[in-house]
Amino acid sequence: MVKLSNRISLLAVAALVAATPAFAGGPLVNCSSGTPFLWDTTGPIVWNPDQGDLGPLTNAQADAAVKAAFDVWEAIPTSTLAYSQGADLPIDVFWDAPAPFGVWFTDYYFASSPDSLSAIVYDDTGEIFTDLFGSGTGVLGFAGPEWGFIPTCTITEGLAFLNGPSFTNATAALDVMVHEFGHFSNIAHTVVNGQALGFGDTTGPTPFNTFGAPPPVGSDVIETMYPFYFGPGSGTATLHADDVAIASTLYPEPGYFGGTGTISGTIFAPNGTTRLTGVNVIARNVADPFYDAVSAISSDFTDSTSQADPVVGTYTINGLTPGADYAVFVDGILAGGFSTPPASPLIGPEEFWNAAEADSNPPDAPSDFTPITVAAGSPAAGTDIIFNQPGPGDPLPVGDDGNVQLALPFDYELCGETYSSVFVNANGNLTFGSGDSDFTESAGEMLGDQPRIAALWDDLNPSQGGIVFFTQTNNTFTVHYENVPEWFNSGSNSFEITLDRSSNHIDIDYGNISVSDGLAGVSCGGAVTSGFEASEDLSAHAPSRINLHNQPARYEVFGFSNPNDSANSRVRFNGTTNYNDNWAEPNDSPGFARHIKMPFDTIDVVRFSEIEPAGGDVDFYRFSAEADTTAVIEVIAGELDSLIALFDSSGALVEADDDGGAGLLSKMVTAIPADGEYFLAVTTFPDFDFDGDGGSGGRYVLDAFIVDGILLDLGDDDSEELALDFSFPFQGSSYASVFVNSNGNLTFGSGDSDFTESVSEFLSDQPRIAALWDDLSPNNGGLVLASGDASSMTVSFIDVPEFLSTGANNFAVTLNSDGSYQIDYGSVTASDGLAGTTEGGGAANPGETDLSAGGPYPKLGTTYEQFTSGDNDLSGESLVFDQ
Repeated sequence: MVKLSNRISLLAVAALVAATPAFAGGPLVNCSSGTPFLWDTTGPIVWNPDQGDLGPLTNAQADAAVKAAFDVWEAIPTSTLAYSQGADLPIDVFWDAPAPFGVWFTDYYFASSPDSLSAIVYDDTGEIFTDLFGSGTGVLGFAGPEWGFIPTCTITEGLAFLNGPSFTNATAALDVMVHEFGHFSNIAHTVVNGQALGFGDTTGPTPFNTFGAPPPVGSDVIETMYPFYFGPGSGTATLHADDVAIASTLYPEPGYFGGTGTISGTIFAPNGTTRLTGVNVIARNVADPFYDAVSAISSDFTDSTSQADPVVGTYTINGLTPGADYAVFVDGILAGGFSTPPASPLIGPEEFWNAAEADSNPPDAPSDFTPITVAAGSPAAGTDIIFNQPGPGDPLPVGDDGNVQLALPFDYELCGETYSSVFVNANGNLTFGSGDSDFTESAGEMLGDQPRIAALWDDLNPSQGGIVFFTQTNNTFTVHYENVPEWFNSGSNSFEITLDRSSNHIDIDYGNISVSDGLAGVSCGGAVTSGFEASEDLSAHAPSRINLHNQPARYEVFGFSNPNDSANSRVRFNGTTNYNDNWAEPNDSPGFARHIKMPFDTIDVVRFSEIEPAGGDVDFYRFSAEADTTAVIEVIAGELDSLIALFDSSGALVEADDDGGAGLLSKMVTAIPADGEYFLAVTTFPDFDFDGDGGSGGRYVLDAFIVDGILLDLGDDDSEELALDFSFPFQGSSYASVFVNSNGNLTFGSGDSDFTESVSEFLSDQPRIAALWDDLSPNNGGLVLASGDASSMTVSFIDVPEFLSTGANNFAVTLNSDGSYQIDYGSVTASDGLAGTTEGGGAANPGETDLSAGGPYPKLGTTYEQFTSGDNDLSGESLVFDQ
C-alpha cells in the first residue's frame, strides 16, 4: 500500500487571495505514465464522516450536506461514480485532542498506515485550518485520495478536511464540498472560464478576446474544479461540461467514448520536436463557447517530464458534442495550484490551432483558428500545436522582471543535463529549466536556485529602455542586452551572453556598464553546487578561460566594497561537465565503506558526493567513536529526498532519519552506545533497507561531527531527570539527580515544564538554577547534552532556538561535587528571559542583580536578573556561584 496524498486542495475565497498547491486538469495522482489511480466503482465509494459538528451545521446537517455533494457527482449519467455513507469515524476529531473525547487531527492528516476509513473530517472551530495554514488564509477545505494499491492502481482510501466556520450558509457548504469531493475522486483543478471571470483573461488566445465576455458569475458558467471560489451563488455546485468530461473520462459508463467527440494532440516547442508539459489547452464550441468548453493540460496523465516518456506533451479532450465545431487554443495559467506544473511563462505567445500549424517560417497567425468538427467515437487525433517565438533580432518581451523561454537551435549541455530551451530573464541572466523574475541578486540564490548564467544580474528594467534580443548560428546562440537601464530608469548597460555548441564554452562580453553592483558568473544551481562556493574576482582570470570542469559555480558579487568592474571586458568560461562522486565510489556496502575522520563534510570540490544513478546507489562511510558521546549527522544541502542511518560494527541499526533536517533533507542526533566502529549510510526515500533503490538522486552535502556528552531527548516544554555520579549539595539539601528542563533551567526534586518565566514563580517553585529560563524549544533545533564524572556534571544547550524562532542560544551549567556551580554563555539571541539561582519554596525577593557586572556570586540563597525588551546582555559571560 502506498500513501498518495493528504493535502489535496486549498479552495480560495471570492477575494481570490489564495492559490492552491498541487493540482492540474486531469487526475490528481497518477499510478504510472498514462495510468491514473482510480477508485473501484464496481460498488459505491464509501465515505466515513466525523462525529462532530461543522461550524453552523449540526453533525446530522453536515452528514446530509456531504451526501448531497457526493450526489452531485453521482448524478453524472456518463460516469460510474457512486458513493455510500459508511460508519462514522470512531471519534470526534479535534485540533488539540481533548482526551478522552477526541483525537488529534494529525492522526488523520499524517496517518502512517491505512485504517480502512475514508475520513471526512469536520473542523468545527476552524482551529485545524488555522494551525495548518495560518489565520485568515481563506482556505475552505482540502481533499483527495490518501492510500492506493500500486499493482492495480486502485485508490483504497480517501480523505477530506472541511473548515466549518467558513460555511456561512448551506449554499457555501455545498459549493465547497462538491469541489473537494471532486478531488476526493482524484479529479484535479481545471481552467476554462474561471480565469476570464476572476483574473480578466481573454476568452481566446491573449490578447484576442475572440468569443467576447463570458456570462457573469452566477450563470453556472464557472467550472466546479476551478481553484478559486467566487462565493455563494457562483454555481460551483453545478457541474460544468468540463467537470463532467474529466469525471466521465476517469470513470466512463459503457459507450461514453463512442457517443461523444474527442480532440487530442501534442504541444510542441518552436523547434517542432520538444514536447511541452503544463500547457493548458481549451476547446470551445464555436456556437456555445462558454457552456460547451472542455480543457486539458499537456502531460496531465504522467508525472514525468522526460522526452523519453511518450505521454509527455500530449493532451486529450473528451466529452465533446458530436457534429459541433470547436476552436482549440493554448492558454497560459495565471494563478492557482496544479499537480501538473504549469508552463509559466509559455514558451511563446498563446495561439489557436489552425491548418497552417506546421508552417513555422513564417509562423502561423495566432489569432486564426480552423474549426474542428468532431464526430462521435472518431477522435480528431494529431491536433498538434507548435508554439511560435520571436525571431533573431526581434525584441524579446521580457518587460520589467519578466522572462521569455526560447527554443535553442541545438541541444546544449550544462552541468550534466541537456537543454533544448533557455529562459531569458529581464534582470540580466539566463536560466535553464525555469524562468526567474527575481531582481534581488544574492550568492545564496545564485548557488541554490536554477542553473544560471549571469552577465549582470541586477534590477534591470528593459521596459523603460534599451532592447533584449537574440542571434544564432548553427553552433552559437547569443542573447544581447543593449542600453538597458536599471529600475526605475537610470543608466545604460550593454552586454551579451554566447553559448557555443561546438566547444560548450560560455562567453560574456561587456560594453558600457553604469551599475555599480550586481552579480556575474555561472552556477549549476542547487542540485549540483554545494551551496558554499565563494565569490571571487572573475577579472583576475582574464584572458584565460575560467575552469568549470572541477567547480560547479564560479561567480562574483559586486557591491559597495567591490564595485562592478566589468565594463568593456570579456569573461570566458570553459564548458561545465557532469559532476560525479569522484572520491567515495565504490562505497555501496559496508564492506566498501569509505573511512572518514570526524569532524567531516563533503562541502569542498574534491569531496563531491552524490546519489547517482537515482534508484541505483547508496553511500556508506565508516568512523570510530567512543561511548558517552553524541554523533550529529546532517545532509545540509541537496535537492533530493535524503534518508540516513547509523549502524554499529555488527550491522545493527542504531538510528535512522528521513526528514529530520530542512525540507526533505535528513538530520540525526544520536548517542553513541559503545566504543567501536560505526557505519553511516546515505540514500534516498523510500530505500529503508539501504540497498540503493531510492526514488531520487543528485548531489548532497554531508556534515558530521562528534560532541562529548549524552544527548537529552527534550521536546518543547519538556523535562528529563539526569542521575549524578556524586551527591550535589544545593541550598541546604543534597541531590543524587537533577531535572533538566527544556526551557533553559535546572530544578531539583521535580521537573518543570513552565515556559512563562516570572520572578514570582522563580521564588515560589522548586530549587532552581536558571541559565536562561525562557520559552525555548530544543525539538525545533539545537542540542541539549550532558557530560560528567564523579566530580562534576555539565549540561550544555547548543544552538537552541526560542519557540517559533530561528534564533540560537548557547550556554552550559556545570555542577561540582563541592556544591559550587557555574553558568557559561556563548552567543544568546533571546531578548528576554530570567537567569540566576534560588532555594525556591517561597524565598524572599532580594531584588535584581546585574549578573554581567562580575562575581563570584553566593551559591546559597537567591540571586537573579530578569530581562525584557531586548536587554539580555549575557552573551559571552561566565557566572560563578561558589561563595
